[in-house]
Amino acid sequence: MSRPSKWLWGSQIAAFCMLVIWASVDPLFGSLIQSESFSIQWMQANPVRSVGIGLIAILAVGSLLGWLFQFFARSSPTVQHRSLAQLLAVVTLAGFWFALATHVDSIAWQGKRARFALRVEGLEHIVAPLREEWPQHDGELPAIGPFMAYPFGRPTTLVLLQAPSVSEQAVYVSAIELQNGAIKLQLTGTDGGDWAEWHPPQSQPSSFVGGLSDPHELEYATSIGRGWYLVRYQS
Repeated sequence: MSRPSKWLWGSQIAAFCMLVIWASVDPLFGSLIQSESFSIQWMQANPVRSVGIGLIAILAVGSLLGWLFQFFARSSPTVQHRSLAQLLAVVTLAGFWFALATHVDSIAWQGKRARFALRVEGLEHIVAPLREEWPQHDGELPAIGPFMAYPFGRPTTLVLLQAPSVSEQAVYVSAIELQNGAIKLQLTGTDGGDWAEWHPPQSQPSSFVGGLSDPHELEYATSIGRGWYLVRYQS
């Protein structure tokens, strides 16, 4: 492999690895890839992410164009044989990019799972008092602050009036559901959008209808330890 080819190959690998790492560690990556376009306002509000997108695009597209130029610019038999090997490498790498595009949501989900596995203690702090005694009416608790309980009489939903923080400036709890012994926390914030659920033995996440008659259809769930699950429901 010639020195330019080594540089082009290294650029592709670097861009690929950067995107995988980004998807794993950035809480906003999921919403980023779901946006239809990048506006000037978005780029001004997210300068670091804008630079990251530009760098990855330059590495990936630039090195791919360089490979294609090498392939079409040479014509001798020896070079043609070497160019065919380069084209095979391009096709193989394109397969890796396609696989990444297909599974990028799964990569982002596993990264989020790893982050929440480190937050179980904070989740336990919120849920432990509720396991001992579930509220029967509106009130206030040290771990969650003031709340409203629904439906009246036999409440299964606590709507929190001051969302407690699970992770500073990243995750908050907006509501808590009690379903068949499981306690489910609805998450908001930068790294929110899903649910963190504690389940007793022999219980696992499943679709349910909340205390406000709102249906939640299970999409997928993964264990984060100590009876806790990170759960996503269809929106």
